[in-house]
Order: sequence, then structure tokens, then C-alpha cells
Amino acid sequence: MSTQNQKKIEKLDSWIDACGEFLEDMQTFSNENVEARRYKGNELVEAAGVSSLTTIYTAEKEGRLPPADLNDNNRRVGATLDQVLEMQDYFKTSPSRLEDEEPQIISFINFKGGCYKSTTAQYAGAYYANKGMRVLLVDLDPQASLTMSVGLFADVDSSYEVSLAPYIMEDEEMPPETIRNVVRPTYLPNMDIIPSSLDLAGVEFGLSNEIVEARIADDPEMMGSIFFRVRDALSDVKWDYDIVILDGTPSLGLLPLNIILASDTVVCPVPTEATDFASTRSFCKLYKQQAEILNDAFGDEVPLPDMTVLPTRYSPSETNATVSSKEILEAIRDIFEVDCLSTVIRKHESVVSNLSFFRRSVFDVNPGDCNVSRDARKKAIANFSAVFEEILEKMIYPKWESKRLLLEDKGIV
Repeated sequence: MSTQNQKKIEKLDSWIDACGEFLEDMQTFSNENVEARRYKGNELVEAAGVSSLTTIYTAEKEGRLPPADLNDNNRRVGATLDQVLEMQDYFKTSPSRLEDEEPQIISFINFKGGCYKSTTAQYAGAYYANKGMRVLLVDLDPQASLTMSVGLFADVDSSYEVSLAPYIMEDEEMPPETIRNVVRPTYLPNMDIIPSSLDLAGVEFGLSNEIVEARIADDPEMMGSIFFRVRDALSDVKWDYDIVILDGTPSLGLLPLNIILASDTVVCPVPTEATDFASTRSFCKLYKQQAEILNDAFGDEVPLPDMTVLPTRYSPSETNATVSSKEILEAIRDIFEVDCLSTVIRKHESVVSNLSFFRRSVFDVNPGDCNVSRDARKKAIANFSAVFEEILEKMIYPKWESKRLLLEDKGIV
């Protein structure tokens, strides 16, 4: 190797080390400086699922619940999520599914980056966890954005062996029953993650080779199994949770198809911007081609999941050279009709950007924390909450009998 090339490679190595040190410092800073969200007043009443604060105070006074946390002035400082979960357990108000109801797997996927895919997956997980549900995040994007967003340092806290990759590739050294070994805790007590690593990029190549082998062997059963590796890998561990959220790579291939076929519901985030809207047509076209191939080969033995469109990055006041965000949103709603969520994710750039530095979502921080204004936090919470409640009511609760009855009482189903 020439001296010039060696120097350039050494420079790259120094950049890698410097970037790694900075990211580690960011992670340490966020863990040490972000206080846990505290539930107070009406928020606490709603989170605990009781009728009034008096119910909670009485249970604490009588020793049926631990005493509240107090500040130096002997005043309540609110309840942490751990304490809320304890309250839900005591009052039997947990929003979790019943034991015999099927855990729901939701994927957020589009074949283009920058569509709020990983952000929406992170925020959905944090919302459902803060609601009291048990959540498993599964990061299947080699770029590991979701892994980083919950405070894990990709390819340091994760690796090929600490990801879903060996289970997708059916590695003999990591049999299916060991999958819980790769589950990692996050900053929330009831939200875990199977992290990603750069090595996931090799899974696509490995699956492609297996497809070739199956075709040569003329083995339809082997061929079919390749499309269900993610589903099969999660088939046991999913029962530890209420909701499993998959975040996939922004590309088309065997791994994204595995993600889609592992899902009960696929949510396709579509920014209300012209270029991103155009890419959604490509997504539908490419997915249709693959779906037809699967259907011709296997018919209903390969069930396709429900799919819905989620408009994102909506800003009605912003226009570009050709068409406004409002007109793109109207087109999305006209085209996808009932398969488009009625709630849209607006642009919350300052909130999302600031909180990404602290490795938190808007549901995890107190008012005024992390350089997020109280008003911006309030608006973002209201917007994201409405989106994730709509997903609950339209795609998850109808599949849980205990919750479906509640929807009937509200006249939703």
C-alpha cells in the first residue's frame, strides 16, 4: 500500500475514533443530565387509571402504595413511570393485553430515508411504554438510528451477536431459544430493544444466496421459509410484550420484505413533500411486484399484512416551488382513503432535534427540560399522542377482545 493511501486510511481511523468518543460523551451526558419524567395532577390520574388524586393519596396514606417522593420543602414532586406502573398493578388498571390475546407487531417502513420512520418508531415505543404497555423495539436498519435514539451506542453496545442477525440467518451457535439474550433494556422500565449493528447489512446478501440455493434445489418450502425469518425469530419473545415495533432499512430487499411479512400492521410514513410523495409511489410499486411473486408462489399461505399510510412532516404554511404541503396532504388522503390515518404528524423540528441529542422522546421529559419550550412540548405531545391513539384504536385494539369491547362502548367499532 502506498504511503499516501496509508495516511488517508489512518486519517479515517482517527475520525472514527473521534466520532465514537463524541457519541459516547453524548450518551453519558444524557444519562446523567436528563431527569425522569414526573407525572402530576391530572396526568397522574390518567396514567394511573383512577378517578381522582384522592384515590392515590388514600392508598399511600394507608400503606397500600409506597409513600410519594417529596422535595426539600416536603412537597410532592410527582410519580415516575416505575411508580405509575406500580399503581396500575395495584389498581388493576394496566392497559396491557390479556394473557391469551396476541401481541401486536407494528413496523414503520418506507423505502426512502428522511420520512420520520425511525423517529416515529421511537416515539410510538415511548408513548405506549409511558401509557403502561410492555414494548419491544427491534432495530433492523444497519444504520442503527433507533438503537442510538434510546441511548445505546451502535457497534459498541451492539454487534452481530447482539442483534437479530444470527437468528435471521439461523446461526447454529445461536439457536432460537436464546433470543432473549440479545434483548437490551432502555431508559424506560417497560421498553426493551433488540439493537442493530452494521453487520445487519450482510444479512441481505446472505438471504439472497439462500434464495438462489432454494431455486437450484427447486425447494418451495425452503424458499417460503426465507421470507419469514424475522417473524419466526420473534415468535416466542413477542409474548413477553404487548407491542413489538420494527424499524427497517429504507430500501427494498429480502430483509424489508421479512419485516413486512412479520408485521400485523405496516405503517408507511409519507412526508407531505413532493419528492417524498413521489418516492411513496415507488414504494407501492416495488412492494406490489414482490407481493405478486409471493402470492403466485404461495397464495394465502403467505398472508400480507394490513397496511396504512401516515402523513408526516406536515407544515401547511410552508410551500415549495411546485406544490404546498396542504395540497400534498389532500392528495394522500384522496388516494389512500380509509387506509390513510386521519391524524398527521406535523413538523416539530426543534423538539425532535433537541431531544435527539438527549436520546429521549417528547414523552420522556418534564416541561422545560432539554432546551424544549413548554409550549412546543405541549403541542408535540398532543400531536404524537393523537397519532398513536388512532393506531391503537384502528389497528391494535380491534384484535384484542378486551379492548374491542371498550371500542364498541365508545361507538368506534
